[in-house]
Formats: sequence, structure tokens, C-alpha cells
Amino acid sequence: MNRTTRNPATFARWFNEKVPGAYRRLTGQDVYDMTRCGLIGRHDSYDDTVCIREAVDILNYELKRGERVRQEKKEESGPPCCRLCGWPLPPETEGKTGRPREYCDKCEPARARERNAKWRNKRRRCTE
Repeated sequence: MNRTTRNPATFARWFNEKVPGAYRRLTGQDVYDMTRCGLIGRHDSYDDTVCIREAVDILNYELKRGERVRQEKKEESGPPCCRLCGWPLPPETEGKTGRPREYCDKCEPARARERNAKWRNKRRRCTE
């Protein structure tokens, strides 16, 4: 069955029901913006077979672009800094295996306290 609608909010709601595993949920404003750019709904209506495929492709593009931008930002961020105090960490030795350091020698003992506080806050938010 071919389903067609003219309302962006209705299409967004319908899309979120039909494609639950999408990268993120669409909003009516997202659909409206995609329509104004000419990406979907080219004939003043949203056809299920055409628009759903295009919307999924657009969301996949957003996901891949976001990953690439984060990777580029990580590469150009400069020397690694301590997660607690923000001071630059000493350079790692070339042959070292394992994870890179995230804390300086001064902040290393406080690492467990920070991790536990973060975990407690997360649990508090989930139970509220």
C-alpha cells in the first residue's frame, strides 16, 4: 500500500514508527527543512517509498559526517591534556602498548573518585 501525506509532522511521526532503528528520530521541523532544501517531498507530498528511503539516507549521512568531524577534531586538538586539571600530559613513549594516559601523576589518585561520582549522578538521573 502506498501512503502519501502533505503534513511534515504527520510524516515525521509515521517515519519514526516505521523506522525505529534510525540514527535519530525525525521531527516535523527536520522534515520541513528537508522539503525546503528539495531533498524530500518534491511534489508537495511525502510518498512512503521514496521519502522514507531518502530520509534514511540523509540520517546515515549525518551520522557518518558527525563521526568524521569528531575524528578530525580529535586529530587536530593538539597534545593530550589531563581530564581533571587540564594540564598537558607528558609525551608517551613510542613502543608503549595499551591505552593512552588520561590523567597526570598528580590527578591519578582522584581518578576513581571522579568515576564513582559520575556513576552515582548517572544512577540518580535514571531513577528520577
